[in-house]
Amino acid sequence: MVHTNKNKIHKNITRKKTEIKKIINGRIIKEEEGWIITQIYGEPYEMGFAHGYLLRNEIKKIEKVLKFLVKNDLHISLDKYLHKTKQLITPKIKKYFPEYYLELKGIAEGAKYGKVDITLDIVIGWNSLLSMYDVFKKKKPERCSAFIACGNSTEKGDIVMGHNTHSDFATGQMFNIILYMTPCNGNSFVMQTAPGYIASGTDWFLCSSGIIGCETTIGKTNFTAKFGTPYFCRIRKAMQYGKTLDDYVKIMCEQNAGDYACSWLLGNIKENEIMLFELGLNIKHIQRTHNGVYYGMNSAMSEKLRKEETNDQDFNNIKTSSGSRNKRLNDLLNEKYKEKINMENTKKILADHYDELLKKNVLNSKGICKHVELEAEKTTRPPFYPFGCTDSKVVNSELAAKLTFLGKFGCGCGEPFVVKDYVEKHPEYKDWGKILLDRPNNKWLKIEYDYLEK
Repeated sequence: MVHTNKNKIHKNITRKKTEIKKIINGRIIKEEEGWIITQIYGEPYEMGFAHGYLLRNEIKKIEKVLKFLVKNDLHISLDKYLHKTKQLITPKIKKYFPEYYLELKGIAEGAKYGKVDITLDIVIGWNSLLSMYDVFKKKKPERCSAFIACGNSTEKGDIVMGHNTHSDFATGQMFNIILYMTPCNGNSFVMQTAPGYIASGTDWFLCSSGIIGCETTIGKTNFTAKFGTPYFCRIRKAMQYGKTLDDYVKIMCEQNAGDYACSWLLGNIKENEIMLFELGLNIKHIQRTHNGVYYGMNSAMSEKLRKEETNDQDFNNIKTSSGSRNKRLNDLLNEKYKEKINMENTKKILADHYDELLKKNVLNSKGICKHVELEAEKTTRPPFYPFGCTDSKVVNSELAAKLTFLGKFGCGCGEPFVVKDYVEKHPEYKDWGKILLDRPNNKWLKIEYDYLEK
C-alpha cells in the first residue's frame, strides 16, 4: 500500500492554482530610438492590467518623479498632493467615467502583478498632475509648438500635422510610450503618452474614426479652475468615442473644468477638414477649414479669450517666447512653406531655432524648438532651467489612416542632453541630476502597428 501526505498534496494543488498566469491583453511591440511601442486591448480593466504589467519597469519610476515634481513645482509634499487629488479628482472619475476608473485600477494591479508596488492613488495623482497646477500654483505650464494644415497649404492637399513637446525634462523623459489601444467599445487609437496614463498628456493622437489631434496650452490664464471633470478623462472619451470634430467640441465642453486651457488642433482625414478649437473656462473659440493652416504657441488666437480669460501680453511681442514663435510660425507656414507643407518640411519647422528679436538662429526659449536649458537670461523660468523641446512628431493623412506616424524622441534639432555635463555646468540644478536621464540624438522612427479592427 502506498501512503501519501494529503496535506502536502493539497498545498501543492493550492500553490499551482495561485501560480496560474493571468492573460495579458497586449504586448510590447518593440523598443527603438528611445520609444517603447506597446499594444493593449480588451475591457477597461483588462487594458489597464496589461498596461500596468507590460510597462511595469517604467511605472516604477512614477512615484519618484511625481514626488520630485510636486515638491519642486507645487512646493508641497506628495502626501498632501495625493490627499487633494483623492478629494477632487477620484470621485469625479468614479462617478462620470467608471470605465476609466477600472482602467486606472487595472494599471495599479497589473504593475503589482509584475512585482512593482504602486497604489491606485499614485496612478490617479500622476494622471492628474497637469490639472493640479491651477489648484496649487495658480499658474499653468506653457507647453508645445504645433500646427495642422490642409488643402491649398500642403503639397498634396492632404492634412499634415506636426507637434513638439515643451516640458521640464523630468516630465518630458517619461513620455516615450507609444500606446496602441483597441477597447471593446469605441474607436481604436494610438497616442504618445507616459507610463500609467490613460490619455496622452502630450496630446498627440490618431484615431480609427479618422480624427487626429494635438494641442498647445494657453498660458497666463487668469481664472481658477472650477473642477467639473478632469481634462484627461474628457479628451480620452473624445478619442475613444468621438466620430466627428463636433463630437470633440461637445465632449470637451461638457462639465469643462478649465483645468487645462488649450488650443486644440484637430483634423478629420475622411473629410480633409481641420479645426482650431480653443477652450478656456467659459469661452470657446472655433475655426474650421478645408484650405489653410492653424498653429499654436501658448498664446490664444482668439482675441476675446486672450483678453477676458488671460493676462497674456505676449501675442505680438517678439521679445517673448510666444510672440517670437507666433511670428516665426506664421512666416514659415503662410509664406516660406505655403503650398509646400509636407512631412520633411514639417520636420524642418519643428527643428527651427530662429529668434525673431535677434534675427538669427539661437538655441534659446524663443525658437519653435525650445531650449531654456541653454539660455542664460531669466525668462518665465530661471536661467538654464531644465526645460525645452523633448520630442517631435509628424503625420499626414496617408499615414494617419494606418495609425502610423513619424516620431523623434528628443528635441527636433537633435541637440543631445547629457545629465552629468549639465549638472557640472549648472550645479544649482544638482537635485535634478538625481532623476534626469540622458537624451541622445535619436533618429526619426516610423511608428506603426498592423492592428486589426474589432
